[in-house]
Amino acid sequence: MSRLPVLLLLQLLVRPGLQAPMTQTTSLKTSWVNCSNMIDEIITHLKQPPLPLLDFNNLNGEDQDILMENNLRRPNLEAFNRAVKSLQNASAIESILKNLLPCLPLATAAPTRHPIRIKDGDWNEFRRKLTFYLKTLENAQAQQTTLSLTIF
Repeated sequence: MSRLPVLLLLQLLVRPGLQAPMTQTTSLKTSWVNCSNMIDEIITHLKQPPLPLLDFNNLNGEDQDILMENNLRRPNLEAFNRAVKSLQNASAIESILKNLLPCLPLATAAPTRHPIRIKDGDWNEFRRKLTFYLKTLENAQAQQTTLSLTIF
């Protein structure tokens, strides 16, 4: 008997949740492309004028840790979904954020701290934190995809 089916099953059991629901005709790479496209679209909206003079990558260490923590990805997305409602002219971002949830892996443990805090109506803070969050998510998913493809 071949070990390949057992290895594939084992990989599915060990791997954190994939980014999007998969059908028999979609592959891991195709579903990640959809998530990546959503992330790129949000980042495009975030870069539209008026741009502040702030450095988008200039977040304090605690905020960076919160945004990078695997077990806080879903709670952080919920925080961004709440915060976007307080912003003007952010309906395009809001609709994409709602569809981003399937792109996030399931948490492997309960979060040990609170999700990110975003001041209501503060477009600059929202933009800076969401950009960092999306880049972190994109990097993590790219690593997961590379790892999954090398196993096959």
